[in-house]
Amino acid sequence: MNEKPASPKPEGRNAAHVQSMGKTLVGQLYMVLRTIRIHDTGNQTVMLATEHLKDTLNLVWGALGEVKLELVEDQAYLNDVRLRIDAQSQDNVKELGNEFRARGLGGLTFKRPVTTDGIRQLTRVFAQVSGDDGDAAGQMREKLLQLRDLAVEILGPRRFQAENQPQQDVAIDPRLWALQTYAKAVMAVKRFVQESSDDKAQETNDPRLKLTRIVQDLVDIGSQRVNLLLKLINIKDCTDYVYNHAVNVGVLSIAMGRALGLPRADLVDLGLSGITADLGFTQGLMDAMEKAHVDEKARESLHEHSIRAVRLLLGRGALTRASMRRIITAFEHHVHYDLKGGYPEQDSRRPLHLFSRIVQIADSFDALTTNRPWREAYSPGEALQMLRQDAGKKFDPVLLKVFINMLGIYPLGMTVRLSNGELAVVYHNPDNPELFDRPYVKVTHDPTGLAVSRSLIRDLSEQNPDGSFKHSILHAVEDAPVPA
Repeated sequence: MNEKPASPKPEGRNAAHVQSMGKTLVGQLYMVLRTIRIHDTGNQTVMLATEHLKDTLNLVWGALGEVKLELVEDQAYLNDVRLRIDAQSQDNVKELGNEFRARGLGGLTFKRPVTTDGIRQLTRVFAQVSGDDGDAAGQMREKLLQLRDLAVEILGPRRFQAENQPQQDVAIDPRLWALQTYAKAVMAVKRFVQESSDDKAQETNDPRLKLTRIVQDLVDIGSQRVNLLLKLINIKDCTDYVYNHAVNVGVLSIAMGRALGLPRADLVDLGLSGITADLGFTQGLMDAMEKAHVDEKARESLHEHSIRAVRLLLGRGALTRASMRRIITAFEHHVHYDLKGGYPEQDSRRPLHLFSRIVQIADSFDALTTNRPWREAYSPGEALQMLRQDAGKKFDPVLLKVFINMLGIYPLGMTVRLSNGELAVVYHNPDNPELFDRPYVKVTHDPTGLAVSRSLIRDLSEQNPDGSFKHSILHAVEDAPVPA
């Protein structure tokens, strides 16, 4: 492998100065991008971070005459000089590279000093453009050309290459990213519960397992490809039910909040509220939940887990608006919408918090669609029908309608019989609500019942020349054969 070509390297004291400035620049740029994932660009924290970044950019520009920052395969270059990043800063470089690649960037070049207004405009552009939609770089270029107070150029993604091989763009596999993020979320929840059982009040020190950071990634996945996010809830691990269930509730809550149009910061809070709502389970309760019969004493203890979750969350740092939302959600999400049932009992007539009502629906749906020792999992269609029967009583009817519309008439993972006799699994729901009854499906068995070995995706909205649909769903199939 060849390293990226370098310009003549500064020597001695100047070289050390470039290294120091480069590390500071990487750290501050990453902090700005990380902060706008949580706060709006007009937030005081964001404005302070951008002011520090402006000062550092101008300091580097004054020393070097140009600022060219490039990220190549988790390595950082300042004006083509590779930065020697220590272990403490390596995560910043990796995360900054992820932020760049998500926007189709390989780096940025600043041709002149930046102003406060210019750097804030750049921050707004980064906040507006994200995702793996194939044109993120084009959107960045278009928006940056409109910035009059900033002379900045975009560098395309690149990678190290062997000699005589054409250079290739760096691409993120969104499905792999989603699966990795989901797996990290389950690990982080498990660590969270284990630490709580050991009376440790601090979150894990492993930066890869920080719940907040992981939830931010889940929000990003939902913002880019909500169907990809919803497919994650089909991952069911009955051996680690509590942890798997917690993440699924968080994922469903994020998707529902997105459908409601909640801002990014609220989506992060909502995801964390969904994940932590049921983490008041002790090891004894988790063991009891794996039994076919739960005795009355265990059931009473089970109903107290909301109180334990509140105590757990109260012991994890200073109270903030975000932490209070998580505490309220943990306490309320098993109380019925009409306040006439559930647990713990409510003495007031105060309506349930929005987060509590969202998490309540997500929690019930995932529980119903998961195998338990005392029953088989209900199909997504059956589960939605059961939820609808309790609309206005146990569940907020308006939010439940949003939830059903979000999942589609045929939820992801449902097995259906097509008009040509094929068996298929609902693979992807259309964005157009008028086509919710015509999703993309993945064929698993041909009309004779033989398993289909190759991947065959059908778009049920596809039409014949006469305007009729080529394929339609006849009905859902509850006891479908398992593909060979």
